[in-house]
Amino acid sequence: MPQIRFLVISDTHNDHFPPTSSLPPADVVLHCGDLTQVGGLFNYRRALESLASCPAELKLVIPGNHDLSLDANWWAANLDPEEDGPDEAEEPQRARAIFHEDKYVNRGVRLLDEGRHTITLRDGRSFTLYASPFTPGFNNHAFAYARNGAGTRFDDGADGPGSSRIPDDVDVIMTHGPPRPPKTSRMAYGNYALDCDINDKPIRHLGCEKLWTAMERVRPKMHCFGHIHEGHGAQRATFRSGEDEEITTVENALVTETDDVCCYTATVNDDDDGNRTTLLVNAAIQKMHGETGQNKAWVVDMALLK
Repeated sequence: MPQIRFLVISDTHNDHFPPTSSLPPADVVLHCGDLTQVGGLFNYRRALESLASCPAELKLVIPGNHDLSLDANWWAANLDPEEDGPDEAEEPQRARAIFHEDKYVNRGVRLLDEGRHTITLRDGRSFTLYASPFTPGFNNHAFAYARNGAGTRFDDGADGPGSSRIPDDVDVIMTHGPPRPPKTSRMAYGNYALDCDINDKPIRHLGCEKLWTAMERVRPKMHCFGHIHEGHGAQRATFRSGEDEEITTVENALVTETDDVCCYTATVNDDDDGNRTTLLVNAAIQKMHGETGQNKAWVVDMALLK
């Protein structure tokens, strides 16, 4: 059965991009956002040089809440007309233009807009991916949405501006922020740890419940994200067979670590009972505040059913 090898990273924040010489070859790199700390054209170029140098055919990237000038709406709302000149007003356009320069595009870099994408490698292998840079609002950062209320992003029951329903037919969901299970899903809520701030007592789930509900409906092969540095890790969610899509277990994924990366071979076939699993990956590279070093990148081998 053919497969695609993914190298998954997130939250490299200027100075935390893994040395590309230490990374194994892959078919596709997925960068789940926060290339920078506060944006900046120079910082985007630094990040893109590292990303373009990764040993992979394609390098797919979304912004995160710290990549401020990639969110034109946020930028316009936060300009100071008395302090900022025309150059500052045009920074979002200049920032996005960097991602489309030939020296990056010709090396496989693609900045993904929110929505569904069909990705095809040169040899014809393909997969579908839903990308979104948005996270629940926090400290007036970019790409923010209201966590609750009508029109919430990822709300399966919402239509119109501010809503964003993930299509059913995607293999990979790639978001900057993590999902959060509802408290009513006791098995998932108690075991899931990829969105937790372990510095808070009691420990809090910081992800998006609407995104979790959408992930349960779609049941992708993989959902990758970052944003919550403390949640770095991988877990498998198993879905009950039949029409009831409730997740029955969330457990730590079995991984093989090397000096440089964490490796996981994703099983995407239904089991003998017809159950389906989704690999959940928090790929934040920068560690939590105050910790030295950095987290490892993830290598995921995904078998294809088509």
